[in-house]
Parts: sequence; structure tokens; C-alpha cells
Amino acid sequence: MRYLIKNGSIIDPARRVATIGNVLVENGKVVQVVDLADLTVAPEPLDDHTEVINARGAVIAPGFLDLHAHVREPGEEHKETVETATKAAAAGGFTTLCVMPDTRPAIDCAAVARQVREIARRRGLVRIEPIGAITLGRAGQTLTEMAELVEAGCVGFSDEGNAVADAAVMRNALAYAAMLDVPIMAHCEDVRLTRTWGMHEGAVSIRLGLPGYPAAAEEVMVARDIALAEMTGAHLHICHVSTAGSVALIRAAKARGVRVTAEVTPHHLTLTDQWVLGNLAAVRGGAKVGQRSSREQSEMSDDGLDLPSRLKPTLLPPYHTSTRVRPPLRTEQDIEALIEGLRDGTIDAIASDHEPQSAVEKACEYRQAAPGISSLETALGLALTLVHRGKLDLVDLVAKFTEGPATVLGRAPATLRPGSPADIVIFDPDSPWTVEPEKFFSKGRNTPLVGQRLKGQVMLTMCRGQIVFRRGNFGVGTGALQQASRLEGILGSENEE
Repeated sequence: MRYLIKNGSIIDPARRVATIGNVLVENGKVVQVVDLADLTVAPEPLDDHTEVINARGAVIAPGFLDLHAHVREPGEEHKETVETATKAAAAGGFTTLCVMPDTRPAIDCAAVARQVREIARRRGLVRIEPIGAITLGRAGQTLTEMAELVEAGCVGFSDEGNAVADAAVMRNALAYAAMLDVPIMAHCEDVRLTRTWGMHEGAVSIRLGLPGYPAAAEEVMVARDIALAEMTGAHLHICHVSTAGSVALIRAAKARGVRVTAEVTPHHLTLTDQWVLGNLAAVRGGAKVGQRSSREQSEMSDDGLDLPSRLKPTLLPPYHTSTRVRPPLRTEQDIEALIEGLRDGTIDAIASDHEPQSAVEKACEYRQAAPGISSLETALGLALTLVHRGKLDLVDLVAKFTEGPATVLGRAPATLRPGSPADIVIFDPDSPWTVEPEKFFSKGRNTPLVGQRLKGQVMLTMCRGQIVFRRGNFGVGTGALQQASRLEGILGSENEE
């Protein structure tokens, strides 16, 4: 089957391309990319076997690569399966998922890694790439057979969900990973500082009477692991960075030449610890019970900008367990530092940290609730709030979902270059929608965004040249998106190869 994707705003960070044009797909490959401003290129002739997809007003980009997702299979299929996770990934624009090893059993031997890949081959809509465990059972004591895991298809190592507390074990893991030329993907947390944690330690945790998870619990482990990576020359990747102090440590390490990369989640870029207050943050009796941030005040005053969501934590009751995530939602100051880290390259990638939980594990007292947010289907919409607020350029945002993650894995990024595999996402950055978890493809309905209005959603996803997700009848005939491209101003003059 041939597909001609017409009149879209093409963003291809790997080729430094941002233009209006057409993309022709055939036999699972990108065949031709036509810049509509280049009148010297003749378009391919159409035939009865070519489906025309009208992408006018939407962005055409390489498929997203997620460095950090929890798929739960094998062992916890009541929370998620490869099938449901890959459906959710396709709906979120992701064509490759790197899955964390916290399955049951853990991905700590070649047999389990091969099992995950085989399940993905049979049931997955998008690519699945396993992350192997650093230690047996993710217990932090005995290293796994790392070479065998790489041979079985693992693209990195992590004890995600558990930090490797023993510095000697972590040093040896980094040394072995350096020989295999794969990253150690570190969950940085000093559990001696977080044993009874409920949320971020600060003014809000004091008000709510919840034990805190201090920023220092993350930062001391980031500092330790950077020192060990500097000693061994290994590639250290910091998972779900959440504090301003961590950003500063990573920035300084990169300046010294340490081989360190980092990721951040959409929720840590946009949601603060105020969300745990929920509607207690509303104005009552003429006084503010919870202090609004300067960002929230600015958004509320900018009614003429047609901002996407004006995310409202007051839609939730206080202590809503959907807001409990590890690491916890931090402060406005941390968010500003994380955004600056994205802009200056300190943080390489945006990763979903999709962590579906069952309803039972969230329907309990706040501190006892399993941490995590089901985020594959909201990742793009939430991240696009940064673009709509003028915090991040659209081209840079796409790069953080495509080029950045590929760089972390040491591979060439996905691209729309002719001859490349046709892993493609088409999204409308201005399409408004309301988050309704009951409509998720994922089994995980645990999201604090329930009822929130977002602006920007995936319309179609291709993996290996096959349509794996389509929203309604997007692109069919003339009734889908007929408005002129609204991105020309955003794209500016970035249309050079």
C-alpha cells in the first residue's frame, strides 16, 4: 500500500528540516519528501493503490521514541499488557517503546528479555525494546549477566523503581556497561531519606501533614552516580529528573566532559506539588488557601492568547492518589529549571514514564497508593502546553521526542529521509480535547489530568509503513483538516537541510 501524506508541516529534526510539504510512503519506507516551496521537484504520480492522507494544518514528524515505559507483561497483566501498552503508545505518537525491567519476573536474564521481545513481535503494534535489570531481581546486590542481556536485545540497564544503593555495585555496573557500550539508566533516590514519603517535601507537604521526599534524596544520588560515571568513563543516563539541583549537577558534569544524559517527564515539566492540594488551592472566603504560582497567575490573565488548558489542579479533591508519582511532583522553581535544561541541552529527551496502576492500588490512603501516572496518551498534549505558553519551540519539542532519545541509545535518530523506515506521527498541535481516562487504550486509568482541557493530539501514527492508529476519519477525503497551516509562523525560516 502506498500513502501520500499531503500539505502537512514537516518537522524532521535529524535533517534540520521544517517546511510545508508532502511525504510519500511505500512498502514500509519513506519514498519521497516534497517541499511545496521547491517547484523543481516533480511529485510522484498517483494510482488506484495510493491512499491520500490530507494533513493540512497538522505536523508530520518521525515517530516518537519513548525511553521509559512500564509495560507490566509478564507478571502483572491486570495492570497492562504489551498489546494494550502498544495501542496506547500508537495513540500517543510513539513508534518505539523502551520497556523497564520491573516485570515479574524482572528482565534480569536473557530468557525473559527474549520472552518480552517475542510477545511484542506477536502482539505489539509498535516496536518494543527491553531494558535489562542491573542486578538480579532488581535487588541491588548481584550484577546480572549483562553481556547475555545485550545479546538478547536489551538496549540499556536499569533497576528502575529501585536505586542501586551500594556504590561498589554501581561502579561495577557502569564499568561493565562501558565495555558493552550501552547506558546505565539510573533511578536516583537515596531511600534512607524517602522511607515514609508521601509527596515532595516542602510547604504543601507540611500543610497536608504528609511525610516528604526531599529534593536532596534525588540530588545526592545524581552526584554520586555522576562521580562514578566520570571514574569509569561509562555512559550514565539519569531517569526522570525532577529537581533544579539535579539539572545543575548534570549541566556541570556535561561541561566537564562526563558522558551523562538525562530525561524528563511531561508531568514533571508541567505539574507542581500544588496538585496534591487539589481544590484546597481554591480561593475561599476571600483568602487563598493555596498560593498560586506566578505562571498560573500569568496564564489566568492572558485570556486573549487562547492558551490550551490552563491546567486546573482544583478539579481534583485534595490527597487525590493520581498525583502520587515517583519522584514526586515538585515546585514551580524546579519546573523552570527543568524547562531551561531542555532548552540548553542539559536534558536530552522527554520520556513518558508511563506507569499504569490498577484501581485497587490507587483506591487507598495517599501514602499507601502505588506511585505512577498512565501517561502515554497524554504525553504529547501535556508537553505541547510548553509550546503554547512560549516556553519551548515546536521544533525543539519534536527533537526531544525523536532525536534526543535516539542519541541516548547511541543510534541514528528516526527521520523522514527517503529510504528510511516509515515510522511517522501526524499531530494537530491546536486540536483541543478533554482527558477522559475511560477512553484510554491503556489499562491504566491513573492520571491527575482527568477532566483537563489539553490542546494538541495525535491524529495518525504509522509504524513500518502501516497505520497503527487513526483518530476517526482523519485525512480522508476533504472533510478532515482543510484550514491553512497554522504553523508557518512557528516554523519560521527553519526549512534548511
